[in-house]
Amino acid sequence: MAQFFKATPKNSTKNRILKNIKIEKLDHQGRGMASIKGKPIFIDGALLDECVDVQIMEDKKRYLKGTIKKINQSSRDRIDAHCMHYNDCGGCQLQHVEQSAQIVIKEAGLKSLFQRFAKLNNISLAPSVYSSPWGYRRTARFGLQFDRKRKELNMGFRLAQTNQLIKQKICPVLLPQLEILIEPLHSLLNSLDIKEHLGHVELLNSEQGAIVLLRHLKALTKKDTLRIEEFSNQQQLNFFSQPQSNEFKLLVGVNKLTYSLPLWNCCFEFSVTDFLQVNAQVNQKMVKQAIQWLALDENDTVLDLFCGLGNFTLPIARQVKKVVGVEGVQQMVERASHNAQLNNVNNSEFYQADLSSNDIYKQQWAQQKFTKVLLDPARAGAFNCMEFIASLEVSHIVYIACDAVTLARDSYLLLEKGYKLDKLGLLDMFPQTKHMESMALFLRC
Repeated sequence: MAQFFKATPKNSTKNRILKNIKIEKLDHQGRGMASIKGKPIFIDGALLDECVDVQIMEDKKRYLKGTIKKINQSSRDRIDAHCMHYNDCGGCQLQHVEQSAQIVIKEAGLKSLFQRFAKLNNISLAPSVYSSPWGYRRTARFGLQFDRKRKELNMGFRLAQTNQLIKQKICPVLLPQLEILIEPLHSLLNSLDIKEHLGHVELLNSEQGAIVLLRHLKALTKKDTLRIEEFSNQQQLNFFSQPQSNEFKLLVGVNKLTYSLPLWNCCFEFSVTDFLQVNAQVNQKMVKQAIQWLALDENDTVLDLFCGLGNFTLPIARQVKKVVGVEGVQQMVERASHNAQLNNVNNSEFYQADLSSNDIYKQQWAQQKFTKVLLDPARAGAFNCMEFIASLEVSHIVYIACDAVTLARDSYLLLEKGYKLDKLGLLDMFPQTKHMESMALFLRC
């Protein structure tokens, strides 16, 4: 007779409540960390030295993840969240932390990443660059979901770690002129004939006023177009629609959208689908610091990699002999060239190139003699072009990163190639969130 054996279930702590867990440190994302029988546990929302009861949400081989069930001993840095959606919304992670403590947490996280990936200890950070903690975001994308049972459209950010949307009423990190549009915009979209066929909606700000970009999967009806026109005129905003293709159409307002960096007398035209730095205050301070760290003079020829629409390139051009901008997206190269003409910048060149390829050395622009380099890559970093950058043997390299992990990783290669880390600093582009940008200056030894 065959016998069947049932495996003994693994002794898992998932969903268990662990009592009186002392938070020993924070990770680079601001999560509390403790140790359970030698196994690390990451606890969302917990602060240093707090004592908490924790519900285990994930039990992995090497670590645990949990959420706070009860705070038994609170940190002096803990405050009440400003936003009514904070406990549900996945957009912010640090509203429960006083602003100056948020900076301290991120600075410590930045140092720890460089210790881990770049093998650098005892790092002294430059003063952090920061902005107003609220009302700073000039761009935001809201999800749209049609509830077939209730026959209504939901609009908002996603619930933390889910695909469901919160019912967004406010968002205090948005610029006030954008935040006040949330509820009336939701009402408008809920009134459209094609409300079952909407993808997402974006809010942006420009010198021409607020902008709405609506992504839809079915053509707008004539009634919908009239509703949008009436709404846009009432709210005095620019409204663009974007069907299934990548093209967009202006329905109300102006096509020419701009932002400025007045310190360098630069005005930038941009499209509603272009990448913009989210925080205008930090952006201006960031450009200023990058220029200071590069120690530019009139004899410099600067290479600006991942240049976008020229956010760094044009201010740099005001102070040097020549600047060359390189970008992976041809549309952005054209935009940067146009912005150079718009600002009467005649000492700049722009090229399209895949900066992750192995043939960078062979490109025409790469044959020039550069004295300094600036790069501002996307979240994936610039690992594949670090060898090329090091081979240029420039005196100064300024690296701006939206992911400190990739900056620390890429830095190690520069350190091996004869550069030293001279300065490192936090750019708090996203207050109230775990996200941090950073800037590093490398000097050739």
